[in-house]
Amino acid sequence: MSRRSAPRGKQEAAVFEAKRDAPVVASLAQAMGMALGADRLHALADYAALVAMWTRRVDLVATRGARELVELLFQDAFVLAASNWIPEGARLVDVGAGGGAPTLPLALLRPDVSALLIEPRQKRGAFLRTATASLGLVGRVLVHEGRIEPEAPATDLGDFDLSLSRATFAPELWVPTGLALAPATVALLGAAEWPEEMRAPTDARDYVVPSNGARRRALLFRRD
Repeated sequence: MSRRSAPRGKQEAAVFEAKRDAPVVASLAQAMGMALGADRLHALADYAALVAMWTRRVDLVATRGARELVELLFQDAFVLAASNWIPEGARLVDVGAGGGAPTLPLALLRPDVSALLIEPRQKRGAFLRTATASLGLVGRVLVHEGRIEPEAPATDLGDFDLSLSRATFAPELWVPTGLALAPATVALLGAAEWPEEMRAPTDARDYVVPSNGARRRALLFRRD
C-alpha cells in the first residue's frame, strides 16, 4: 500500500531538523492545498524530527532527505485530512502503525480525532509511545502492541469509525480486514491499480508525489 522501508542492515539516518526543515513541510502542505497554522506546522516538524532521530537506531523508514521524508510522513495525511471521509470526533484504528504515519499527523491536524495504533514490533511500539507523549497526544492516541490477522480480525479492541493500514497487507487482504474492524476503511496504494474484479471503492482520491511524480491513490470503502 505504500513505499516500503529499506532492508535491515542497509538503514541509514533520515535527515530532518525541525527548525531548519519546517518550511519543507509547509511547502508540501501548500502543494496539497492544505493551509497550516504555525502551531500545527511546528508540531508536524517536531514529529518528523522524532522519526529522523529514532531511525538512527530503529527501522522506521528508509533513508530519506528532508523532502522525501516529509512526503512519506505527511502526504497521505494531508489527503485524508482534506477529504470528508473522517467525521467529527471520529475514532480511528491504524493496523501496523510502524512510524505512525499517516495517523499521528492526522491527529495533529484534527484535534477532534482519537486513534488506536496497533503495532507488533516492540521497538516501534516504544517509538509510538514516545512520539505520542512528546506531541501532547496522550489520552487521545493509544498504542497497542499486537498483531491483527486477516483470517480472524480482532473485534474486542473497541468501536471505531474508520480503519486504515499502510504497507502491512496487500490491498485485497486489507479491505475485508479493515471492514471487520470499522464500518469504513481506507486503502492507501502506490502505483498499482485496484483490480477491477475486486470490490468497488465508495470514493477515491488520486494524487502525485511532488519529488518524483509517482502516482498514489487513497480509496475509501464502506460496509454494504
